[in-house]
Amino acid sequence: MKAMNRVLAACASALALVLAATTLARAEYPDRPITITVGFAPGGTSDVAARILAERLTHSLKVAVVVDNKPGAGGSIAAAATATATPDGYRIMLSDPGAFAINPIMLPQNARYDPVADFTPIALVGQSPLVLVVPASKPFQTIEALNAHLKANAATASYASSGPAGITQFGAEVYLKRAGSLTALHVPYRGGAPMMEALTKGETDFGVAVLASAVPQISAGSVRALALASPSATPVVAKVPQLEQLGVKGATMTSWVIMIGPHGMPAEITAKLNAAINEAIKEPDVRDRLLKAGIETYTPADPAGTGAYLKQEVERYRGYKDELGERLTK
Repeated sequence: MKAMNRVLAACASALALVLAATTLARAEYPDRPITITVGFAPGGTSDVAARILAERLTHSLKVAVVVDNKPGAGGSIAAAATATATPDGYRIMLSDPGAFAINPIMLPQNARYDPVADFTPIALVGQSPLVLVVPASKPFQTIEALNAHLKANAATASYASSGPAGITQFGAEVYLKRAGSLTALHVPYRGGAPMMEALTKGETDFGVAVLASAVPQISAGSVRALALASPSATPVVAKVPQLEQLGVKGATMTSWVIMIGPHGMPAEITAKLNAAINEAIKEPDVRDRLLKAGIETYTPADPAGTGAYLKQEVERYRGYKDELGERLTK
């Protein structure tokens, strides 16, 4: 009996040590570098936001926070890699509408993951509104002038996008539908930069671009911003009216960036990351740097609020797809 008691006591002690070590390990998170995955090449909206955040989080979390660019399939390669990563808080992702709200419904063969169930929401970061732009060489000075041109030239008018079934095509087709079921030929390019270059050359009549991608050309005067597809005005282009103000209702659309991780992340690690990110986006320097890049920071949200927002956006794009139908396949 005494021998049995000694064995039980030893097992209890060992279990206590394991539990203490586990608790200590979690309490010490992070104790090694954290990687923020981005689904696009350097220079895009997600990449810019990730690098600004990584710099601040390196300081506040006292470990290196690095950015890992995994471009391909509209961000779906990075999302799939994140979904299958170990849920320990050391590999997280700055997500976007393409990989999480558009690809799963438009290109399910490229997005073999559930955008809600397979991830842990961490924090809202920011958004970059879509902006309707026209080449500076075109005569259109107002939305009314552009609409008149599109009506009169339905067979030849065209718009640029950053790629088929992407957010800029969604933006353009929502605008065309809401402005009176107008039509225009879709001319897709291989990304936001080529799209903006084509617009500066006057290759199409207009485009609905992510503001963060269009700021340099707007500032240089090579394209003209006619309207914002945003819920509110933005100081980056303070004098540009919103589509809603111009009578184009229901065309609000933004390219958001949200921090997520693999499904199953411990609540205490998620909470620590959420607090660090929320503190970062409240800092004037971080907000200003993001704003200059065309990204407006959100009001900080907890993980539950972040998850609710992501789910809402997924459903909103599913509604757009049902409404626009074959418009999005051209």
